[in-house]
Amino acid sequence: MRLAPRIITAGCAAVVLTGIGIAPASADTREGVGPLVCPPDRGYDFSGSRNYYRDMEPRSGGDSGTTISITFHKGKTTTSTVGGAISGEAKVVFAKAEAQFDYHFAWQWTNSSTYTWSWKVPDTMRHGYLHAGVKVKYTKWNYNETRPDCTTRVIRSGEARLVYEGRETWHGTN
Repeated sequence: MRLAPRIITAGCAAVVLTGIGIAPASADTREGVGPLVCPPDRGYDFSGSRNYYRDMEPRSGGDSGTTISITFHKGKTTTSTVGGAISGEAKVVFAKAEAQFDYHFAWQWTNSSTYTWSWKVPDTMRHGYLHAGVKVKYTKWNYNETRPDCTTRVIRSGEARLVYEGRETWHGTN
């Protein structure tokens, strides 16, 4: 007879603990099976990242052996962009990307001085171009949530083009 009151007391304790939020209401009570513990929400993640250059001046071109130049004018401005975000979320995606890539991007960047650069098109190149602008990080982003069954669901997604601070000049065949 002493066994029955212990079982009832244990059952009541589980009900009380569930009622005050200590034990999950959906906890499996079978022996050896506990509540499902999911990893924390992943929040934002980034993929498909690559760097590219964005022209801020018209390119300058020339044939093999010629010297070409380009001027990057003071006051030219460019801005980072975040697509797919809801109102107010773009700056959050921007900040999370800075942390992910461990780099300080510029939401908006303005060239602070006029700069001229020259380059001689090599004899091995039929035609060459000189560019002036900025370096940009392109990345896809997702905002995720973890479901009660521990699967991840993408809530929102988009693309971001994040401007590195500082002017860049580059040359090549296009």
